[in-house]
Amino acid sequence: MRDLRARHVQLPTLGVVVYEARDPGRAVDDAIARRAAAPYGAVLWDAAVDVARALATRDLRGRAVLELGCGCGLCGVVAALRGATVLCTDVDDEVFPAVARAAAEAGVGPQVRTARFDLASADPLPPADLVILADVLYEPLLAAAAARRTREALAAGAEVVVGDPDRAGRRDYLRLLADEGIEAKFAGSVLVVAGAARGSA
Repeated sequence: MRDLRARHVQLPTLGVVVYEARDPGRAVDDAIARRAAAPYGAVLWDAAVDVARALATRDLRGRAVLELGCGCGLCGVVAALRGATVLCTDVDDEVFPAVARAAAEAGVGPQVRTARFDLASADPLPPADLVILADVLYEPLLAAAAARRTREALAAGAEVVVGDPDRAGRRDYLRLLADEGIEAKFAGSVLVVAGAARGSA
């Protein structure tokens, strides 16, 4: 990502600086005009802030966290600040320099790694104790992929935290989980579901 601006995010127990496109709307419009993939990862979405707020008061020491569709990396950086080792993944590897910069400035650079990973691929999830998906339910195919990844994480005993501002795919996501016997309910824009090995959330 080029032409970034610092975005200060104040959370209950800490403040974090992440980097997003200076003019997110223009960045998306320019990509559409070029028929390129829209740089949604260049935007700090409100759902990511809500998930980060939920993580900011938790003790995550000793936990391995996987963020799917990390974008600016706010949730991953906050998890690292709370003691976790974090793998931030995205399908757009142009976001990774901004994630690394935010992690380094927060003093958690060694705890945060980045890797390209496609949520909708057939590749197995990297191992984790906690999996984060923030604002990825914006179209049916991604909602279905997110439901599949949630089931995969839960089956491995991981906890899953999802942030969503009630986008079009939320109902599909919840229905697909319910079809597998996983009852889940959002509290506002955040959903927390624990894997079988951890008991109920």
